[in-house]
Amino acid sequence: MASSKNIKMGIITSLGRCLVTLLNIFFLIISLVLTAAGVIAFYASDISFIKTMEEKIRESLKLMAENTSTGSAGIDDFSITEFMGGIGMALIISGCCLLILSFFGCCGACCKFKTLIFTYAVIITVLLVAEIIVIILLYAAPDTIIGSIKNVLLESLKGYKGIGSSDATTLGWMFVMEQMKCCGVNSYLDFSTTNTDDWKHPGTITPDLDAPLMCCIEKPTDDTVLATSCARTPLVINEKVKIVMNKQQYVVFGEGCKLLLDPMQTIACIK
Repeated sequence: MASSKNIKMGIITSLGRCLVTLLNIFFLIISLVLTAAGVIAFYASDISFIKTMEEKIRESLKLMAENTSTGSAGIDDFSITEFMGGIGMALIISGCCLLILSFFGCCGACCKFKTLIFTYAVIITVLLVAEIIVIILLYAAPDTIIGSIKNVLLESLKGYKGIGSSDATTLGWMFVMEQMKCCGVNSYLDFSTTNTDDWKHPGTITPDLDAPLMCCIEKPTDDTVLATSCARTPLVINEKVKIVMNKQQYVVFGEGCKLLLDPMQTIACIK
């Protein structure tokens, strides 16, 4: 009987080690993918389709700056890498942490190191509890997380200065709005809280704009009142058609860049 019990326990233990090892091989693969993605994010400007995208945005910004008699300083230096550095670092750190975790799990299971197994179990438990909390928040109070992210985006938007600025934050927002065909975080009304009114009167444009020129569906071809009216009279028009989802019925893009919170929408726009 004792021998039979020992055999069963040995089989269960072996299966447990195999499962832990397989799980950590999966973690290892994920960690390598995250690290690779982080490295790619750091060197995004060297990737061909990113280069093409950057060049397209630069030309669009230059043309608008020329048409509206505003400066084009800093546009040639615009690089997506500037804005993806933080994301790249986060991915690399996440990948390294997951790699260490998988190392603890594999060594603990294969070599029977109790200290490593205990450390691994504690980390997995903490991650599991954190994941459960996040899932509960996403389902019970989705606005809590999404609202926090939107607040960060809105805070960043306050630094927007408009066409002619070489400010990195401004260039980043212009890139996002042009690429994703959106305006602000929720709508063009978000620009009413910016720290400067420079975007309201870029170059020789008068009177003041109600929305940034980047929000116009049809970009202005010159700096006349008629050509820039898309950014000067969106208030009534947008309110009348805001329930219509067809973007072509807006003078400015009716949707905000909160689409960034939807990964599938973001991927579709980049393509």
